[in-house]
Parts: sequence; structure tokens; C-alpha cells
Amino acid sequence: MVETVDVEAGIRKIVCGISGIPEDANAQADLYLDLGMASVHALQLLTELEDHFGIQIPDDDFVEATSIGKLIALVEKLSKN
Repeated sequence: MVETVDVEAGIRKIVCGISGIPEDANAQADLYLDLGMASVHALQLLTELEDHFGIQIPDDDFVEATSIGKLIALVEKLSKN
């Protein structure tokens, strides 16, 4: 199982690397509406998360995970399976 701190750090590093959003961004802020991440980065984010954490993220779940906090919860849930 992946530790929460490791999940959060990994997600923040990936999001920052793709979009330039600061690594200390509010975990509850919407990546697209509040933080200005371009929607064209979504597919890259999805594939990098799957590769980094060794999981498959269902498209419907990914679309609903619009914040760092929601991505953390999703990755933790999928990592337990």
C-alpha cells in the first residue's frame, strides 16, 4: 500500500511538472477552474498518474477528480485494490 504522504507528494510533483501549478497549491482548489490548468494536460496527467502509481484509473473517476485532494483520495482508493 502507498503511504498518503507519498501519494500527495507524487501527485503534486506530477501536476506541477505538467502544468506549472505550484506544488504547495491548495489541495481543494479545482485544478482547471481555480488553478488554471489547461484541459489539454488532462490526458498527460492521467497517464503519468497511472504509470507512477502502477494503477488503472477509470475515465469516469478521473473526470470527477478535479482537485489535488480528490486525486489523492482516488489514487489511495485504487492502490488498496
